[in-house]
Amino acid sequence: MRLPAMYRIRQKVDPPVVKDIVSAVRTEIRKLNLAARLKPGARVAVTGGSRGVANIATILRTTCDCLKELGAQPFIVPAMGSHGGATAEGQLKVLARYGVTP
Repeated sequence: MRLPAMYRIRQKVDPPVVKDIVSAVRTEIRKLNLAARLKPGARVAVTGGSRGVANIATILRTTCDCLKELGAQPFIVPAMGSHGGATAEGQLKVLARYGVTP
């Protein structure tokens, strides 16, 4: 079987830079108008993944702070596939390595 010619390619992607992460997260959460949709005391799951999100601890902390300010009770759950051995305990350890802890 003949294969087509292949070439090695290098791709460089310059990701966007967010200078004030806390303000950016708060701005995006405000856009969701959660105050009109959340009942006081609502328990809200906030997912934490493992796919290279820069500043994930700050993002999750700010998200939880915003939800608390709205009267909700946020809690973090791991949202990964096979990382951390595909167990909740292992995934919590992955999040802890990123600085995400209770």
